[in-house]
Amino acid sequence: MWVSRRTDYATRAVLALTLDGGGPLKLDELARRTAVPQSVLEQVMPAMRTAGIVRSERGPAGGYRLNKKPEEITLERIVRLFQGQLAPIGCATRHNPEPCPMTIGCTLREVWEEIRDATIQLLSRATASPFEERDQLSLNPLVLLTGNLSIRIERLQKSLETCFRQQHGRTLHHFQSP
Repeated sequence: MWVSRRTDYATRAVLALTLDGGGPLKLDELARRTAVPQSVLEQVMPAMRTAGIVRSERGPAGGYRLNKKPEEITLERIVRLFQGQLAPIGCATRHNPEPCPMTIGCTLREVWEEIRDATIQLLSRATASPFEERDQLSLNPLVLLTGNLSIRIERLQKSLETCFRQQHGRTLHHFQSP
């Protein structure tokens, strides 16, 4: 799973608000603390407000604040908001999977579903509260969280490539890194 910059920036904003005790923080201060361009936060924060993750307060002492306790804000919620489906491929989504011409006899779909389920499980366990506990200095919790997952996915990718190569005598280009 590749995490978009908007998702990364959103998690940084939630972490900064968590480290500040929930806020409020003005947008320019939030941009400074997270090293995110203010123009991008102007797009990200309203989406999180609409989703109920943060709320905005007007006035001289206003700004953005967390709308829930940090332990109630999961990384899954933030990632889904900006990334959409968490399945690594269209045929492995839980709702309305894309039709696949290889459905009969396809042994990879189960692997994709396992990757999807493991991703969802990991992201749903991670809340803004542990971000604070693990990451007092850095404002990029995704590096900590996704680092271990990307190692697992990389190992799985290598295993799949080896298995495919052994069975078919060629490399499956879909798995090759860019």
